[in-house]
Amino acid sequence: MRHHILALPCILSMATAFSGTQPSIRSSSTAPSAATMLSMSDNSSSRSDELSRRQLGELAFAASGLGVTYFGTRERDPLDYGLWGVLPVGTYKKKKTILDTIIPDNMWTFDQKFGILDVQVPLRMTVTRLSSGGLFVYNPVAGTPEMVGMLQKLVDQYGPVKHIAVGSVALEHKVYAGVLAQKFPSAQVWLTPGQYSFPLNLPESFLGFPKSRTRAMPASIDDAPEDWKADFDVAVLGPIISRDGAFAETVFFHKPTKTLLVTDTAVQVTEEVPAIYDSDPSPLLYHARDTITDNVQDTPETRKKGWRRIVLFGLYFTPSAITIKDFQSAIQERRPDINSDFAGIYPWDWDGDEIASWRALTGDGTKPLVAPILQTLLLNRSPVEVLDFADKVSQWPFTRIIPAHLKNNIAMTGDEYRKSFGFLEEKGVPLGYPKPLQSDLQLLLDAEQSLVESGAIKPAPPKVGGQYSRAEIIAKTSYQCRAGTCAPQANP
Repeated sequence: MRHHILALPCILSMATAFSGTQPSIRSSSTAPSAATMLSMSDNSSSRSDELSRRQLGELAFAASGLGVTYFGTRERDPLDYGLWGVLPVGTYKKKKTILDTIIPDNMWTFDQKFGILDVQVPLRMTVTRLSSGGLFVYNPVAGTPEMVGMLQKLVDQYGPVKHIAVGSVALEHKVYAGVLAQKFPSAQVWLTPGQYSFPLNLPESFLGFPKSRTRAMPASIDDAPEDWKADFDVAVLGPIISRDGAFAETVFFHKPTKTLLVTDTAVQVTEEVPAIYDSDPSPLLYHARDTITDNVQDTPETRKKGWRRIVLFGLYFTPSAITIKDFQSAIQERRPDINSDFAGIYPWDWDGDEIASWRALTGDGTKPLVAPILQTLLLNRSPVEVLDFADKVSQWPFTRIIPAHLKNNIAMTGDEYRKSFGFLEEKGVPLGYPKPLQSDLQLLLDAEQSLVESGAIKPAPPKVGGQYSRAEIIAKTSYQCRAGTCAPQANP
């Protein structure tokens, strides 16, 4: 099916080649002369030859397109993901999957590397066993033959994939859902509200979701399917809608295992290098260099250093501890003989205090972090609604959290989860919690100013707990709509 869809433009081209208009035959009261007939015959032959050459050219073009489609998307290796070009980010076509059993016979995670260039972090899918039989999938990852084979073994033992829940509107979490739904055709697909495409808002079926099996995420467990109710509670944040995008998240509390499943609203930063790097540590080694001439050795300490820097890049984009070179210098100084990644280009030096930046992200090493980009550009646009959401989630008696990124299987309580949202309050996060340095946030703060000035996002309302009342903060909050979906407004 995948190859057929991608080949459609080529097939249409072939159809065009065969739809050339034939010369019309008109009646005439006067018979043409022999010379006229000869002339017509010559012209007809010329047009016929010319049309044939055009047809052959279009057929050749179509055939080459089909060939490129076939060779580019076929999955010859268990790690291949044929549709990697839909979201062409690392690790591109090859996507290794790490399967972890969180709780035997109940919960499993599937990790793949995901990122831009060599800034690659774990992207995680969680699978739980339903009490009524079958499986529940949260946030699909790329459906490589390896990953699908792993999931199929669970299906063989515990029953079919019944539900695929997309817990976010972010591209990296929704782009794989349609493919996985095709591979497990009995599954219902559940979408967090606020799904969008850019620059045009397209129907969900145009985004790869199966029309007959795609549903809106229930706002509460009361509206959920019956086979969720014994196992889950659910809460939806948002959508928080801007001019060109949105943020929304659905989290699930898995009652039998006291586990909270989240997408982006919580991560934990630690020095533990994810197992996804065991088979390919090259991104770690690339980033472990202080400067382009460093020739690092593959040791546990080198890997930790590389991981630390990948996290700083992933959370800040340009951490304060680097000095970026100009384009010409980066090209002239490249050293493919030392590290061949990206043609030997290493366009920065680590010459600042990265340890201070790292410690600010880890806190005391046991607490959750809300990603800096969410703190500065997204969640602070609707502080009352976000804190109401965090209050609700914190009431669930979970003892562990499984996020879609970074560290897996984190010991955490509802109180700890709630306190990580203190950046939305005047009092801030408590001592011991991660608190990004102002110097590391500078790029995001500059981006915020530019986006506000351009009208892409609205100014952030005041923080909660200060001089403004709840009603006043809500009055200063912008609630926008897109494609029939509006950002929810809290009660004053």
